[in-house]
Amino acid sequence: MHRRGNARALVAGLIALGTAASFTLISTAGVSSAATGQAKLAKSGPASEGPYPWKYPASGTTGVGTGTTVGGLNCTAGTPQFPSPYADPCIAKFTGNNGGATSTGVTKTTITLAERRFATTANAEQIAADARAAGDALPAVTQQVQNVFVNYFNKVYDLYGRKVVLEPVTATGNSTSEALNEGQAEACADATTIVNQMHAFGEAGLPYDYQFPGSGPFSQCAANDKLVEFDGDLYFDESTYQSQNPYVWSTTQDCTRVSSTEAEVEGTLLAGKKAIYAGDPTLASETRKFGTYVPNLAPYIACTKNSTNLLETKYHVPASAITQPFYYNLDISTFTTSAQQAVVQFKAAGVTTVILACDPFSAGIITKAAAAQNYHPEWFIIGTALTDQDQYVQSEDDPAEVTGHLFGMSELSPSNDTYGPTSLAGKLYKKLTGHTIPAGTDGNYAQLVEIFDMLQAAGPDLTPQNLARGTHALPEFGAPAYQYGSWTFNLAPNGNAGGGDHTASNSARFVYWDGNATSKVNGMTGTFVPIFNGERFALGGWPKSLPALFTASGSAASG
Repeated sequence: MHRRGNARALVAGLIALGTAASFTLISTAGVSSAATGQAKLAKSGPASEGPYPWKYPASGTTGVGTGTTVGGLNCTAGTPQFPSPYADPCIAKFTGNNGGATSTGVTKTTITLAERRFATTANAEQIAADARAAGDALPAVTQQVQNVFVNYFNKVYDLYGRKVVLEPVTATGNSTSEALNEGQAEACADATTIVNQMHAFGEAGLPYDYQFPGSGPFSQCAANDKLVEFDGDLYFDESTYQSQNPYVWSTTQDCTRVSSTEAEVEGTLLAGKKAIYAGDPTLASETRKFGTYVPNLAPYIACTKNSTNLLETKYHVPASAITQPFYYNLDISTFTTSAQQAVVQFKAAGVTTVILACDPFSAGIITKAAAAQNYHPEWFIIGTALTDQDQYVQSEDDPAEVTGHLFGMSELSPSNDTYGPTSLAGKLYKKLTGHTIPAGTDGNYAQLVEIFDMLQAAGPDLTPQNLARGTHALPEFGAPAYQYGSWTFNLAPNGNAGGGDHTASNSARFVYWDGNATSKVNGMTGTFVPIFNGERFALGGWPKSLPALFTASGSAASG
């Protein structure tokens, strides 16, 4: 997504709603795309990606790549603000007048950010139980790790004499309702409280108790109230972000980019070829016909239509090879019924390849529903909402249904690359505390880095407008290992450098499911195997042909 810090934020957001930070067993091969490298500094353009000109830092005269940082590092060209592939380019320690109260929630010494927290619901309790079963840490543990990182980032990032202060606020709304794009009145009441009573600069977007605060309704309310939402509108289309510019951002890919990439992969690598990985021999002998399983929310519907349009017009896939999508509600109580109905629809339509543009619980349920109805297609993931994480396929999917048949795009890396003692978060936690990071959490490392990156990029005159100008001017982050994926706010969703975007993640790799191998994530049976040497690809940079899948010993379907 991204995303995206705590990997379970995605699911919490997508179900209750879901994000995850973006992550690889990736090689150091890097990212292939139509445009990568340093940011193109736009001087003008559409207001929805402005204001202009883009500049890092957006205000002030602090030197980049020179002097000594506020954290005491020698600052040279190419050196990050602190040792992380996702940190801003280093700047010389700021001296002088920062302008004091440049915006609501900003003083000479502090930047107040709200942490919106929901009361529990039946859906949230179910999500929490599933997340803990998949190995997630308890919320209090994640909070403790997060506090360590916030204290450190306040010391090593240059916020021009200020420190970030996170203040919890209890949401009046319901996370399930907001996941269904309802509850606008309650969401707006929260935004008003945060602005008028807490006097905060932004809402941090950090997940808490497996629930995601930056819902679609809240993000719209935040923009209306000129409140920055640092992780909002998960997987919404870029046009939604543009309508809320410069207030709503995320590390998780917008679905405009996801659906455009999906169309490139399907149109270039899969369409017009036999569905040779279907479990049903009859389907396997037929030319691929696609059917998409996707949440019933307007932005996701718009992005599904975008993918279909690109398939037909850019990649010349006949309309007869694309059946009507099945739109399911993001209400966990209806997941089973929706999955059963989708299987009936796809089976009757002769769909050979089901596109799983859904959350991991729904992905698991529909594979089980398909097995029960003797329907055995190919299963194609688009890499959203943790559907590409070992532990969720292990715990949720029907094993026989996906072994030898599940493959596709992966925005994320295996969670052992982002969790555990050898991860970026794990190494930093050990350095700061002398202790091993608790299992099942990264302390929202990615989201926190995004927040502090953006605040430093704004310069001393901290306003939402300067936040946008500085953020768009940042270079691509993540090299060489791309543990959280490749990040850039500079490339447009169509891949154009300097076009701008409001979501950071911009690449994916190609994987298939090996149902018999041992996962490095948790030592259990079943793991995703990357092809193309684990290389990541951005829009316009995907290979033109697909090598054989399920080549690892024991990974092919049996029988």
